[in-house]
Amino acid sequence: RPVVPIANMAGSAGKTTTAVTLAALLAESGREVLLVDVDPQSNATTWLGIDPDEVEISSGDVLMKRGTLDEAIVETSTPRLRLVPATPSLDGDAIALLGETGREQRLKLALRSCPDDVDVILIDCPGSMSLLTVSALVVATSVITVTAPSSKELEGIPKLEALIEEVAEAYNPDLRLGAVVPCIVPPASAGRLYTDALAALLEAYGEVVTPSVR
Repeated sequence: RPVVPIANMAGSAGKTTTAVTLAALLAESGREVLLVDVDPQSNATTWLGIDPDEVEISSGDVLMKRGTLDEAIVETSTPRLRLVPATPSLDGDAIALLGETGREQRLKLALRSCPDDVDVILIDCPGSMSLLTVSALVVATSVITVTAPSSKELEGIPKLEALIEEVAEAYNPDLRLGAVVPCIVPPASAGRLYTDALAALLEAYGEVVTPSVR
């Protein structure tokens, strides 16, 4: 089944919005979806109606083997959409994970016990090149990234591509960049700065660029 992280290197470009929206749309289309939140900001968890302060078993607990994936999975208000929630303590867990054997493989091993009825797994990653992002790439079948039409945001895509290549060489030879989603895109009347950036994005990445999201 597909395992798709939503990741970027710049942050604040609509990553979590894309992850949650895509998860909800897939669930509404009839697929059983598991969204795994490995972002210490826990925004995906909050937006799906789960209070991080009330989470008993988090993604950090799963990575640190303090709990199982089955114990961490919770239902959401969207039918067919389940969540492995995150809490802010994931920051500390990520630091502790650096000293653990097989740290890059922890998420992959945990997801082996994913319920059989799950059709697709989405992973909301941190907006940085962290061990949590690497762990998500190790288990991924393809990667979605998001970008705003600005030079700062566009610069993050080659950095993510380089990380994908490194993870593919070391752990996951079939890993690829599956889609680039332009987010927070103003209308064309906003100026050439944005239209030129979108044109450059299309020239560089072609058919993997999706329609723009306002």
